[in-house]
Amino acid sequence: MGKLEKLPFKVLFYLGFIIVIIFLGLSYWQISSHYDDTNNLESLTQYENLLEVSISDVNNLSEFQYIQIDETISLLDTWLLRSRVHNGQNGYNRIDLISDNYSNYMIVNRGWVPLDFNLDSIDKFEDFKYIGKLMTYDTQTIGQDDISQSNYLFRVDKLFIENEKNIALQKYYITLTEECGKNIECINLTEPYDAPHLSYAFQWLFFAICLSIVILRKNKLI
Repeated sequence: MGKLEKLPFKVLFYLGFIIVIIFLGLSYWQISSHYDDTNNLESLTQYENLLEVSISDVNNLSEFQYIQIDETISLLDTWLLRSRVHNGQNGYNRIDLISDNYSNYMIVNRGWVPLDFNLDSIDKFEDFKYIGKLMTYDTQTIGQDDISQSNYLFRVDKLFIENEKNIALQKYYITLTEECGKNIECINLTEPYDAPHLSYAFQWLFFAICLSIVILRKNKLI
């Protein structure tokens, strides 16, 4: 303890190691994100055991379940999810609100459409198949708040849509993986899972090691 009291750079020692702990925490977070993405990717790429279900069954299922909605469906409303890129082209994801004959509601991410997509061109009576993966809703972040009565969304936000339409949605929404519709490109669900988490983890670990060496040398501990 006496040795620490004689440190020439006490502030650097105590404050510096707090920052080192933060860097180590960020490194651990990135490693955890890497393993989460790996596990999610395995679930997303498994397409066996297609379940034929009704909308009311969705609350009893699991995320990434591969399903087909097997009942009569009504298309109630459509939004365009902003800033989506497909093959290097800017566009939107088409987001539909559907219901069955018993007023059970669900959100569908139908796929990518170009910037000039016209909402008025949608045929609400077109017969679609709803085959895809169940997904967790997006979480609200600071900024880019969705606007009431708008045709555009920044995220698939369950609470916002429920308040906007005064309805209760299912636990998950469905992203279609096949037969997405005319002039609509199905989404490659593996694309969001290419973030370089391991590179970031090693980067934060490197920062922590470098700062630790500086602190120890400045205080003549190594």
